[in-house]
Amino acid sequence: MARRGVILPAILFMLLLLGLLGAMFAFRVNADHAATRAVALRLQTRLAAEAGVERVKLLLRDMRFDSTQWYNNPDELHRIIVWAHDVDATILGTNEELDEGEMAFRFSIVADDPSDDEKYIRFGITDEAAKLNLNEATESQLLKLVTRAVGDDEEIIPSEIVAAIIDWRDEDSVALSEAGDTEGDYYEQLVPAYLVKNAPFETVEELLLVKGVTGQILFGEDYDRNGLLTDNEDDGDDSFPPDNEDGELNQGLYPYLTVHSYESNVSNTGRSRIYLFGEENTLREQLTPVFEDEPDVVDYIVQVTRGQSGKKEAGEGEGGEEGGKSGSTGSEGEADGSLEEAGEGSTGKEGSLETSKSGPRQQYRESGSEEEEKDEEDAAEEEAEDDSGEEEEGETNPEDGGETDDVQGGSGPIRTPAALLLARSISGEARSSPVGPEHLARLMDQTTTVSPEKNEIAGLINVNTAPAPVLKCIEELSGAQIQAILEARGSLEAEEKATTAWLVTEDVVDLETYVAIAPQITARGQQFTIESLGYADHVGMVSRLQVIVDMVGPIAQTVYCRDVTNIGGHFPIRQEDEENIRVR
Repeated sequence: MARRGVILPAILFMLLLLGLLGAMFAFRVNADHAATRAVALRLQTRLAAEAGVERVKLLLRDMRFDSTQWYNNPDELHRIIVWAHDVDATILGTNEELDEGEMAFRFSIVADDPSDDEKYIRFGITDEAAKLNLNEATESQLLKLVTRAVGDDEEIIPSEIVAAIIDWRDEDSVALSEAGDTEGDYYEQLVPAYLVKNAPFETVEELLLVKGVTGQILFGEDYDRNGLLTDNEDDGDDSFPPDNEDGELNQGLYPYLTVHSYESNVSNTGRSRIYLFGEENTLREQLTPVFEDEPDVVDYIVQVTRGQSGKKEAGEGEGGEEGGKSGSTGSEGEADGSLEEAGEGSTGKEGSLETSKSGPRQQYRESGSEEEEKDEEDAAEEEAEDDSGEEEEGETNPEDGGETDDVQGGSGPIRTPAALLLARSISGEARSSPVGPEHLARLMDQTTTVSPEKNEIAGLINVNTAPAPVLKCIEELSGAQIQAILEARGSLEAEEKATTAWLVTEDVVDLETYVAIAPQITARGQQFTIESLGYADHVGMVSRLQVIVDMVGPIAQTVYCRDVTNIGGHFPIRQEDEENIRVR
């Protein structure tokens, strides 16, 4: 009997252990199954987001020049079904609503609506030309945006941050500001240490490496980058991110900067533009079909441009929608305009900004420095060489870009086709221009003052899509003109906004102002940012992709791709979030 009493508890104990092992195995199997299902759902949402990117590429192939199709188009870009379980295949690619609990994976293309008060989003993509190019911006342009991002923080000096940005991207090793070393020891003493780049920025996020630029300056209070003022972004220091609890969303620098804005030097149809400083017979032959039955217009353009040189007077990197910024650094050649046109920001010491001939970087030169003296000596030698050259009266040396006695630009050199609308002096006689506003769209689209050898022009600002903070970087525009641009462009059709000529034809700006800003602006974008969310209504999982594509003709080439799911998909994408969706 004693032996039987021992065996029974032992057997019961063994059965208990087997039960525990079985339960542990079952829990492990369930956990692995849940993990596998989560991975599968993540993959499916990621694929749905990628489907959204491909849908946008297809849309841009046919509708790139019609911003109404991609700027805010919820019918084509919001809650689009990629895959659904046991449903009619005809609903794929639509935004049809299904029964509650029905399994369906969707995508939405989302972006901030810059015209709102931090309450709404739009379903579309962002034109990179609507931003200021970080590698092409002048000191004064950067100062406007940095000052706006810093706000009322008196401990931060915007001019010092701007100086550090320029020192990071330029090619020299001379610090722009006396307030601190932004070229050498500062970066080498950091932990971990690194060297100043002295080369163009490759991403906007690279600003975080620059002295003085913090996450709060770059991203403001909008750390989830959705353009919406959420509770945690308006509660002071109660929760992340830190904010000033003023009821307004400071988005920092990030939404207004890019390194990917450039366009091909071709017309809207993809054909090579007519170079206004080309050979006379060729120019006349090319202009004749553009201005059919208007020989006086053709003769006038040929006569005026014969007294100009495309190399210096037009300036590489300039020329209306195909030109670079007035006073900003182009991707080739010298900066056009005076120092004042280039913009004088706060540098912290006397000096001037000049453009490096080897690339789109600004360099600082101290007054009285050896470098300045050398440049002055070189300039004197070049002037002496020019004076020694013999030219027949009425002829132009194509290398010096000077005007002749026969053709004089009474309104200054022709740096943009729009300048042809101004009255000019020809052969000593004042002559009004036969080129009028009705010709402006053709001029800006089909002609150029930029050398045909230059295939791409960087840094133009798209007046059709740029928000007010970016338009304010065009110094020649007044506040009233900026407001007029924002109001007028929303009521125009895509064909009317095909070129920047609508600024004149719609009486938004006067002709003189337009001629001044034409080298800085464009009416089209070539690079676009796509924020694609992949998700399903029956689960709370969201995948978020940020992709930048470059439209090379009809082909969308991906130049930047990043999975930003980790910062959250905080956008109103489900039916219950409709209060954050503006219906247009």
